[in-house]
Amino acid sequence: MADPAQTVAEATHSSLETRLPALDSVRAFAVIGVIASHAGLFNLGWLGVDVFFGLSGYLITGILLDAKAANPTPREYFVAFYMRRALRILPLAWAVALIAAITERQWSGLLWYIFYFVNWLPVQPPPDVLGHYWSLAVEEQFYLVWPAVVLFTPRRLLPSITIGLILLDVVCRLTFSMWPPSFANQQWLGLATFARADTLAVGALLAQIERDRGLPTRGIAWAWIAVAVATILIEVIHKLEWLGVAPLLTYNFKWPTIAAGVGAGLLIVLVRPPRFMLWPWLRWIGQISYGIYVIHALISRPLHARFDSPVVIFVVQLGVTIMLAAISWYFFEAPILSQKRRWPMPSVRRTKRRGQTEPAVAG
Repeated sequence: MADPAQTVAEATHSSLETRLPALDSVRAFAVIGVIASHAGLFNLGWLGVDVFFGLSGYLITGILLDAKAANPTPREYFVAFYMRRALRILPLAWAVALIAAITERQWSGLLWYIFYFVNWLPVQPPPDVLGHYWSLAVEEQFYLVWPAVVLFTPRRLLPSITIGLILLDVVCRLTFSMWPPSFANQQWLGLATFARADTLAVGALLAQIERDRGLPTRGIAWAWIAVAVATILIEVIHKLEWLGVAPLLTYNFKWPTIAAGVGAGLLIVLVRPPRFMLWPWLRWIGQISYGIYVIHALISRPLHARFDSPVVIFVVQLGVTIMLAAISWYFFEAPILSQKRRWPMPSVRRTKRRGQTEPAVAG
């Protein structure tokens, strides 16, 4: 029988030399915030989803750029990337979706979740406990398109394309909010990919800057100010939304503000992470955060039916979900992820801050 520690080590998405421990803590805070929001404890906890988007944009773009630098054939590039993504994303998500359909006895909308298009629907199909899969759909659509953009776009043009994507999102949101089609209700306007892709693009831009000239290691006090200002603005926008004041303005200003705050926060973590973000237990929660996110909604409804206190719901839901996610990680996800070694991602990692180029196999 394989050593569980070795299996988990093989399953991690990057090597020990290149993995940034603080990013696992970011994942931990993000998923805890989401659960707190769903428990009714912290209204802005849903921002954890946008933090996940920013991380995905940064990490995936970095992997793709490093692979492109190794001059692989398109087959080597695409097959390795999509096989590794499939191993990471699909088994647990599909297993939980089937469990939800069986326990809820709701099958009619299952394919929308399985094939990751649920975020484009104006209404949530059954089984409705899978409502959080909209964010998985956004990421899967990003994975579907972005690798080709990175590979076939000349390197010098990629930052412009990325910024253009953000501007396209702004134009789409403004257009659909001012002249909405009949199906453009609040859910569609909030979950469609154009509504939430800003943070993915900001993360992608960070990865490009890091590989072009390196992230700044000094003079980033402005990033702390940007995070603080974005947090205040998001809180104000949230209050105005709750009061129904200026919905056109709040909708169109909310997403760029979130993206700016997430981007500034990621820069801080990448350059100079606070010491508490290296706590081993926090990093461990981040390591199993995907399982926590996918599984947590399955136990939400029974807890809300049994308890009235948001604190109690949050504590119980977080504790039970962490336990289930840990079991999933060690006995289900990690053995599957160990198969990534069959499809190594070609990679040349450039580290501008160290002034050297080193070959590596990306996760």
